[in-house]
Amino acid sequence: MMEEEEIVYKNEREMYPYVKSWLERMLRDKFRNKTVTVADTSRKILSKWLFEQGYHRYFKDYQTYEIEVDITGILEEEEERADLIFVECKLGKITLRDLSQLLGYSKVANPFLSFIISPKGISDSMNLLLKIYRRHDILYYSPNRFITVGRWDEEKRELDPSSIIPRGACI
Repeated sequence: MMEEEEIVYKNEREMYPYVKSWLERMLRDKFRNKTVTVADTSRKILSKWLFEQGYHRYFKDYQTYEIEVDITGILEEEEERADLIFVECKLGKITLRDLSQLLGYSKVANPFLSFIISPKGISDSMNLLLKIYRRHDILYYSPNRFITVGRWDEEKRELDPSSIIPRGACI
């Protein structure tokens, strides 16, 4: 009989520095021609953080971003435009409720990339919904943008590529 994997983190907040570092590395590697900024925004309303950092100029509707995203990334293109990146962290298995929260955030702000991650992966009902019944339609927040769901590898301190839903989603 296998034991349940022990979680290293005592709370979500303990994940944030590692997730922030991973996201920053991944974005810098993937988008070498853009300026990358990644921050723990879990304790701040996104619209206020964007204003304080001067990024509000890129998002005409930023005042409507009354959301609290755990980790937020910004991809800037030579002072002309910028894209948002969202990461929501969960300690327990990702549920439909968790996904719905990020789906709402993503519908409001339309980030370029949106992730929900947990060291425990997804719940049994989410497994049925996404892997068995292939209801990937629930991940979409705009025509070509969707939430990437995955398991956070605590040892490697990165998203486990084999766990990514939908399969083939590039990170």
